[in-house]
Amino acid sequence: MTFPKLRLTGTEATAMTYRFRVDVESRDLGWAVCTVNDATGELIITSDWGNWSHMWNPHHLGRPSLTHFIGDRADYDYLANKLLGRADAYVLDADATIAKWRKHLAERRLEAGRRYARVPAPLRDNAYLAPLYDHRPLTAEHARYIWERLGSLVDDEQNESIFIEHAYQIEDFGYWICERPWEETEHRLSHQYEILVKTILPALAEACALEAATRPEAAVAKAS
Repeated sequence: MTFPKLRLTGTEATAMTYRFRVDVESRDLGWAVCTVNDATGELIITSDWGNWSHMWNPHHLGRPSLTHFIGDRADYDYLANKLLGRADAYVLDADATIAKWRKHLAERRLEAGRRYARVPAPLRDNAYLAPLYDHRPLTAEHARYIWERLGSLVDDEQNESIFIEHAYQIEDFGYWICERPWEETEHRLSHQYEILVKTILPALAEACALEAATRPEAAVAKAS
């Protein structure tokens, strides 16, 4: 296997690095170093909570520079989505997903019980608790078994694929709860997303706004 060889095409000395640290009065600890390169459109963040980067076309920002662009942002969600991407912005919410699936199970159990109760006692059999004969009847015992097995899935919260795989291994899961569990999962914002939106990006935007205000283009804009 051969690998391409890079050649130097130029050097730029246009980046500004902003260093942040959690206030000493706070019981929390943490730091972040953010580098904004106006020539290349790169934003690079190295921090106690993770490392991220993104590159914009500096000619398509609608602002004199990336520094101005970040300093003018009021919505940090846009920047966080660019830095993280959808896959890392949201993570599986195991508790909410299990609660949703348990609700499906309870509804099916109630439906099966009502169907069973409508049949005259001498004619009753388990078929009314499971319309398709290749599935176990949804008796109270079987429903309790599925309910408890669903609770054990919380251990797989860090890996959504394994979470879904283990769910599908529960007997009759696809019949009594949902056929496509990957379409029935709940998600929440990741810790990385929240630390960007609530901590790092507000501090960076404020610093960039102060820096942009000192530049010549800011004076021209103010005069005009």
